[in-house]
Amino acid sequence: MARIIKRKVKGKLYYYLEESVKRGKKWDKESMYLGDSVPGAEELKKIYSDFAKSLATKGVRGTTPPYTEFITRKAALQLSGAAAGKESYLKKLNPKQRAEFIRRERITFISDSNAIEGSTLDYKQTEDILAGKERVRRLEKKGVVITGTGREAQEAVNLDSCLDIYEKFLAEGKEIDEELVLRLHFVLLSKIEGYEKYRGIWRPVNVMIRGSPHVFPHHSEVFGLMRELFGWYSINRGLIHPVELAAKFHTKFTGVHPFADGNGRMARLLMNYILQSNGFPFTNIPLRRRSAYMKTQAAGNVGNHKPFVLFLIEEIAKQCGKLGKQSTA
Repeated sequence: MARIIKRKVKGKLYYYLEESVKRGKKWDKESMYLGDSVPGAEELKKIYSDFAKSLATKGVRGTTPPYTEFITRKAALQLSGAAAGKESYLKKLNPKQRAEFIRRERITFISDSNAIEGSTLDYKQTEDILAGKERVRRLEKKGVVITGTGREAQEAVNLDSCLDIYEKFLAEGKEIDEELVLRLHFVLLSKIEGYEKYRGIWRPVNVMIRGSPHVFPHHSEVFGLMRELFGWYSINRGLIHPVELAAKFHTKFTGVHPFADGNGRMARLLMNYILQSNGFPFTNIPLRRRSAYMKTQAAGNVGNHKPFVLFLIEEIAKQCGKLGKQSTA
């Protein structure tokens, strides 16, 4: 992993980017001079990019940005291989097969993400609800008022609509910011009884999770904390490995709990947005791993981000690995 190190020369401190490199049976160091102080974020990103390219020409792969904490070179290579493997798998599919794969992946995500929050709908029920979504849209455009949609069904429709907007933003290369997050949340809570006044705004109330001792920030702090989070993301994009960045953003987001409802679903959407913006695959948090996932979030609430980073690495590798087995079957 590339690291910022300091060396004292004739009583003065100088800073370098340094990476350990194995040559034959021996380990050596490759370094790039930074100056007598650590450069600002934008300059450091450029220096790191040049350093990584230089190492690549020497056959050094798996280098990670200097502020990465938990992703080793081995894990970085595993993640790159997983991303390449999924892309290769998708390229082998014809357009119809690829569309069907993406459809099933989306339904799985919607079903599991809602179920993690307590929905009782399974994959088949979610699939049936979404199959009727276009019919409902056509009727509503004709002025027909649809009544009687249950909350869980509406949540499935809403999350599907969020993914439509998500994909549009992703195609445009839009960065995560307040506008993107609030727009997605507005759709996420649409037509949810009791939450209409809370959709698309930072929470004006205090919140808690049943059974959890964690005390979330007072609602008056949310605006400032979210500005800090967006700033943190902007500074560290390019300085932290994208998978670690996505995992940390997720746990920092849920630590603030900026909305009256929908925080977990929003965190999983934004995590994936960061992954896909950086060339890594869309990754579901499976319902069967809910307990382990919740433990990683509890750790994140007290500033320990490592458990969820490792959890996410494992899921990306596992989910992409299954595709590789399918393609060779």
